[in-house]
Amino acid sequence: MRIVWLLLVLAATTATAAERTLIDPVEFMVSWPDLIGRDVVITKGRVVVASDQFMLLKLPGGNVTLTPPWVDRDDLRPLFQHCTSVLTDAACDVAAQGTVGKSASGTPQLTGVDFFKPAGD
Repeated sequence: MRIVWLLLVLAATTATAAERTLIDPVEFMVSWPDLIGRDVVITKGRVVVASDQFMLLKLPGGNVTLTPPWVDRDDLRPLFQHCTSVLTDAACDVAAQGTVGKSASGTPQLTGVDFFKPAGD
């Protein structure tokens, strides 16, 4: 019985991971229109103008608008402390996970965002 349970857990974990796409920031900016509706993890970007209503993730080639709901509101604390201006530093470097959409202005957007420290930091 334990083996069956373990296989079910592994299958569920694999299915969840397969639904999310881990993507390089440059590749995201090139292919974001094809990713609309999909869950992605952008591996590294810099948060600027952080607020509770929205924030921007600066990537090579453009910006991504990040909008609520925020998955873990505790993640907002350091962003509000260090990342509210247009000019920010490495303290604002994050990996961001969310669902890709298109903003009203036609630019890329992530909703339902969760933040992580980028790999290698």
